Amino acid sequence: MKLGAINHIALTVSNLERSEVFYNLLLGFLGYEQAEKTEQIILWASPNGVITISPSNPKSLNQKHDRYSPGLHHLAFSADSREDVDKLYQKLIEMGVEILDPPFEYDYMPGYYAVYFLDPDGIKLELTHIPNWPPEF
Repeated sequence: MKLGAINHIALTVSNLERSEVFYNLLLGFLGYEQAEKTEQIILWASPNGVITISPSNPKSLNQKHDRYSPGLHHLAFSADSREDVDKLYQKLIEMGVEILDPPFEYDYMPGYYAVYFLDPDGIKLELTHIPNWPPEF
């Protein structure tokens, strides 16, 4: 890995079984494979990195994620094309996932096309296609 590359992302969830179904769909679509599963962690890996989910503290089970409190606001994944964004959007709709914003071209930068949605615990996620990204440095 290169200096500064993200090595892994670890999320806590209120219901491991429910979140496993959700993340199997999402991460499978993105090319990750489930590589480890215990009572304390489920791990997905791809050439792009590792993502894990673990059960949250039982005292926190009634709390939803608040992206405006200190901590993670949202997590964005890259798509190879607009079609990938649209395909994932259809899969999310079929699963009954809460969509925050359907696929749309935003003016963040030229061609920025994204869908925004929530995981079962209210963590905001995004799949975005940005032509010519990343830029040459």
